[in-house]
Amino acid sequence: MTHREKIKGFLSAKKPLVVGAIAEKRTLQSSLSGCDVIELRLDSLGCGKDVVEFAKNAPLPLLVTARGPLEGGQSDWTIPERAKAYRTLIPHASFIDIELRDFDPLEEVIQEAKKEGVVVVGSFHDFKTTPPLDELGLKLDDRADIHKFALMANSQSDIRVQLLLFEACSHLPLSIMGMGPLGAAARPLMAKAGSLLNYGFLGNTPTAPNQWPASLLSEALAV
Repeated sequence: MTHREKIKGFLSAKKPLVVGAIAEKRTLQSSLSGCDVIELRLDSLGCGKDVVEFAKNAPLPLLVTARGPLEGGQSDWTIPERAKAYRTLIPHASFIDIELRDFDPLEEVIQEAKKEGVVVVGSFHDFKTTPPLDELGLKLDDRADIHKFALMANSQSDIRVQLLLFEACSHLPLSIMGMGPLGAAARPLMAKAGSLLNYGFLGNTPTAPNQWPASLLSEALAV
């Protein structure tokens, strides 16, 4: 069974998956246990020969992200440069993650990924707050196979809004997580509520505020 076939089985069964994010090249040489999916943050790693070779032989399904600077990306790549990075890694990916705000300029990449059987994650990040529920609903785009919302949780009411998003969008595959100390504490709760992709980090570099190590998150979800 290929990685892509395995992932489609997990998603069909609505199995919550732990995604281990890699933002440092040295982590490519490390033990990659404690997660179900590996995220390659191309905006930190680049897409040179070493990254491509890792992708070709990856031990787990890959999620490929070339995050733009407006939502936390670590490079100043233009849209065409990000498109080139995605195209380099699509042959080896099970998922790609593109910000919902960039679906139009990266439309051709989205369609190429879908033709290859790659799952398209449409993501939205707010590093300051959790917007109101109706505002979050306006972010939805039917070109996304999974919608991902990463939102700063400053209060219990923010956590409630995040949980209500599962109810409001119960017909859609979702990945929802809080950032900040309160959001981090609630990440297992989000997985239990139906978040399909649950992010931790591999190596020494988190890719979001207060992100858990992937192995610790995996242990928490197994309880």
